[in-house]
Amino acid sequence: MFFLLILAFALLASLPSPALAARDPELACAAKRGRCIAFGHADSLTFDAALRLRSETIRPVRFGIGGSNDSLVLYRGLASADLRLHTGFEAVLELGAHAETGRSGGPGAVDQGALDAHQAWLGWHRDDWSLRLGRQEAPFGSSRIVSLRDGPNIRLAFDGARMTWSGGANRLDLIALRPVRNRPGAFDDVGERKLALWGAYATLAPQAAGPARFDVYWLGYERRDARFAIGAGDEYRQSLGLRFFGQFDGWDWNWEALVQRGRFDGAPVGRQRIRAWTVATDSGFILAERAWRPRLGLKADIASGDADPGDGRLQTFNGLFPKASYFSEASLLAPANLIDLQPTLSLRPRPDLEVTAGWDWVWKQRRADAVYTTPTPLRVLPGSIGSSRRVGNQIKLETRLRLGGGAELRLDLVHFNAGPAVREAGGGDVDYIASAFGWSW
Repeated sequence: MFFLLILAFALLASLPSPALAARDPELACAAKRGRCIAFGHADSLTFDAALRLRSETIRPVRFGIGGSNDSLVLYRGLASADLRLHTGFEAVLELGAHAETGRSGGPGAVDQGALDAHQAWLGWHRDDWSLRLGRQEAPFGSSRIVSLRDGPNIRLAFDGARMTWSGGANRLDLIALRPVRNRPGAFDDVGERKLALWGAYATLAPQAAGPARFDVYWLGYERRDARFAIGAGDEYRQSLGLRFFGQFDGWDWNWEALVQRGRFDGAPVGRQRIRAWTVATDSGFILAERAWRPRLGLKADIASGDADPGDGRLQTFNGLFPKASYFSEASLLAPANLIDLQPTLSLRPRPDLEVTAGWDWVWKQRRADAVYTTPTPLRVLPGSIGSSRRVGNQIKLETRLRLGGGAELRLDLVHFNAGPAVREAGGGDVDYIASAFGWSW
């Protein structure tokens, strides 16, 4: 896959430069964020920056199983430069510095890092085609499978190649990537050799479907030293997925289904065939004529679990690189061996203020399997293998306030009522509070 993408880059570079619609340098900065400098024949150099200060308190960590109460503060700073030439060449460099204070036991794996290149890639654009080579963020769809990982301090970036075709609302991406492994020193982050992601992701907008859109994707995934309830070993998965989403007449929907096949070479169980699947839905209706524009929503998800550890099949779903805050900002649970139902209510008292309340009820999909928690993609909650099916329920309240000038305030409150599956493992209820100030330029 890497060889094919590099060959495609060479072919694109050999094509003649496309004709420009306009030679006015100022047009190069139209609708750009940040500070843009136009020069030459529609060339531009754009500078962007973002800061975030986030505090979290969780009582206790991991439901109290091997963890205690914790409070911490996270600091994030990003600054980038984006050079675009009329010849189709593009170069992006984004530097990031991250720090953490207060966490019991010291910083986590994605909490802290000295100045480093968060993104650094070269690109080439020809008509409807483009190619990126280097370190880059690569979110797809609703971030259920490949996300930015924006909740933790250090966002997710990959080393590798991405080739894109765009035609109107239709798009096709071909990728060959490895996630970046954060290290605490300056300019020492490296590609993770134990993880790999490759495949194709397409977004389709057929006219016959009206406002509906479709994502169709195939993703290959390799993870060494993977751990599940049945044991540890090397994991090789192929994921084939379909996403159906859109908005119409007050309704919005985001439905996704995928199946996974592959193998797991683990100990002590030996080789297992992977047979996993998931269905996830998020639907809502906005009462646009009512005060505060209420949105009534319902999330419903099923992610398969392993029914029998001795049948030669691993049925536990792996969310690959999912958004950790999919269920709530507390990020307590991973989307594996799980059934959940979450009604939500969102209100907009003012155009710059949004408040969302939700109540999420959670069960294990298979009792014989474990409860899985974050960090992503998943981690076994000790003592939960074979426990009861009812995991518990959580109540959340999320507030977003845009202050203008690129600034935003956030407040997130979560209370998790532990069910029998967690209590039988030795865990209990959890309270979580997070506040954040963000600014972008």
